[in-house]
Amino acid sequence: MDIRELQSLVEVLEKGSISAAAAALGISQPAVSKHIAKLERELGMVLFVRGQKCSNLTAEGEILYKFARKTVSHLADIRRDFANRGEGVSGLVRISASSIPGNYILPGLLVAFRGLFPGIEVEVHTSDSREAIEKLVTREADIAMTGQGRHASGFTSVPFVQDELVLMVSSGHRLAKRKSVRLEELEPLDLVARVTGSSTARIWEDAYKSATGKTKRASIKFNSVGAVIEAVKRGAEGTIISLLAASDIPGFTLVPFSSPLVRVFSITYGTLSTRAMDELVSFLEERRSCTDE
Repeated sequence: MDIRELQSLVEVLEKGSISAAAAALGISQPAVSKHIAKLERELGMVLFVRGQKCSNLTAEGEILYKFARKTVSHLADIRRDFANRGEGVSGLVRISASSIPGNYILPGLLVAFRGLFPGIEVEVHTSDSREAIEKLVTREADIAMTGQGRHASGFTSVPFVQDELVLMVSSGHRLAKRKSVRLEELEPLDLVARVTGSSTARIWEDAYKSATGKTKRASIKFNSVGAVIEAVKRGAEGTIISLLAASDIPGFTLVPFSSPLVRVFSITYGTLSTRAMDELVSFLEERRSCTDE
């Protein structure tokens, strides 16, 4: 009997479906199904009531589930004990973050965290929101921080900080003196923007289509916020950008939208298998300023 098979059984019961269990474990749905089928073959019994939901176990399934849950819990305890051996807390925590958290939110927070926990190493890999969540699902990261509204099932997602998207133009632009602009007024603008996959791009493109019934495409798209800002500095007409990324740039004005484009950056994580992970998540959650998405 393989510990991975027992983990699959526990996750299916606790997450409520094979798809959610697969997401939490970072494996495919067919792999979870094979684990359950293998357990049934090895034990010569049926674990789930056929034709019922995954939460409905047979009597034999109930017995195995209790055993599996204890075994998986004991294994987690052992891993945590080994991770916490020695003086203080040590270990590596990997964060996958979209560009705004990775470049503007996390740096200061992690420097403060390092002062409290000098034995913990943290690696931050910055990409767009979609890729950051994918890294979490595939176990290439332990924690994700993104502005993506839809998170993988089987993971915990906690709202962290609120952000607003605004129009950035040069101070001499015809819209720079306005207190706010309507989405419809973006139509004639030759914008630069973030690439598809960025939550910034998704939010303003969806909002524009909802307001006008039309699709608006940026003339040039970049993979980084810094490149977008640099393009506007070099003469591009404008961009839609995070307030967190573009405050106080001399010679340029940030104009809010009449219907504010607001988004929330969230911390997303699965099982916190080491104390290092637990300490970092606790540290971040204590400093969050947003309580509702």
